[in-house]
Amino acid sequence: MKKLLTLLASMILVLTLGALARVDGFDRGLISVTFDDGWTSQHQNALPILERYGIPATMYIISGAINDQPEYMTQEQIQDFAGRGDEIASHTVTHPHLRELSPGQLNSELTESQATLRQMFGPSAATSFASPYAEYNDATLAAIRQVYSNHRAYDDDGTDSSGINTRTSYNAYNLKVKFVESTTTTATVQGWIETAKAANAWLILSYHEVGANIGGGAYTTDTAVLDADMKAVRDSGLQVVTVAQGAAEVLSQTAGR
Repeated sequence: MKKLLTLLASMILVLTLGALARVDGFDRGLISVTFDDGWTSQHQNALPILERYGIPATMYIISGAINDQPEYMTQEQIQDFAGRGDEIASHTVTHPHLRELSPGQLNSELTESQATLRQMFGPSAATSFASPYAEYNDATLAAIRQVYSNHRAYDDDGTDSSGINTRTSYNAYNLKVKFVESTTTTATVQGWIETAKAANAWLILSYHEVGANIGGGAYTTDTAVLDADMKAVRDSGLQVVTVAQGAAEVLSQTAGR
C-alpha cells in the first residue's frame, strides 16, 4: 500500500508540474524555421530538405544582395521558396549595424528593403523583419514598428537566454530566437524542441549557410545535420509555422496582456 501511495503521489506531482509549465504557454506549441541573408547554399542544399520533410520556412533576405552571384540567391531562386508558400521577410538592404545609422539611413534600410521585396515577390512579402547581427535598441525598434508587423531579435540585454517565446513574455517586436551554429548538434536542437513542447511555447530556429561557408563565420550548418534537424522538427508534434503565421496565431492570445 505504501508503494502504491508513493507511486500515486509521484504521478500527481508530474501532472501538476506539467500543468504549471503550460500556464505560461500558448494554446499549442509552435516552431518556426528561418534562414538569414539569402545565401545560394540555402537554395542548393536547404530547399530539397525542406521539401523532403514538408517544412515551411521564413527567408530573411538582404534585398541588395539579390542576384549577387555566386554568394547570394537570384530572384528566381528566392521565388522557388515563395512559390511553395514560404515567407519572404526583410533583413535590410545592405546588412548594416542598425544602431550606427542616422535616422535617414535607418529609414532607407527598412523601407527600401520592403519595397524591393514586395515588388519582386508580391504585397504579402516583407511583413516580418530581422535585425542584422541581432542588434537593436529603442531607437531602431521604434523605426521598425513603423514599417513591419514583427521583429525577430535576440536577448540583447542578457536577461533571457532561453530563446523561447511564451505567452507572458511575448513581444512581437522582440521575438526570441535560437541561432544554429556550426557546432550545434541535432541533439541540442532536439532539446530546444522538447523544452518548447513541454511549455506550449514558440521556438524559432535561425540558420544561415548550409553545406558551405562562404561567409567564413560560425553560422553554417552541415547539410546532413540540417536534414536530421528538419526530421526532428517534422516529428516534434509542434505546429510548424512561418514567423508571420506564428505572430498572427498568438496575437489574440496575448492581446490585453
